[in-house]
Amino acid sequence: MLYLIYILIGLLIILVVNLAVTACLTLKDIYQHRDQEQLTFTKAFKKYFIKNNNLPVSLNDWKMLLS
Repeated sequence: MLYLIYILIGLLIILVVNLAVTACLTLKDIYQHRDQEQLTFTKAFKKYFIKNNNLPVSLNDWKMLLS
């Protein structure tokens, strides 16, 4: 039973690191292109999240995966 907790903690660590790296790339992009594009943090984060992850982002995609 304890191994399930270890697996969940490992997955949580991977997810947190992934989100932290995506946030760093977002801030870098906002800072570098602040004169050319008027990106908000949310728009830039979605841009990098979609680009670097193979996770579905819309609710319809999740519904298709679960059915």
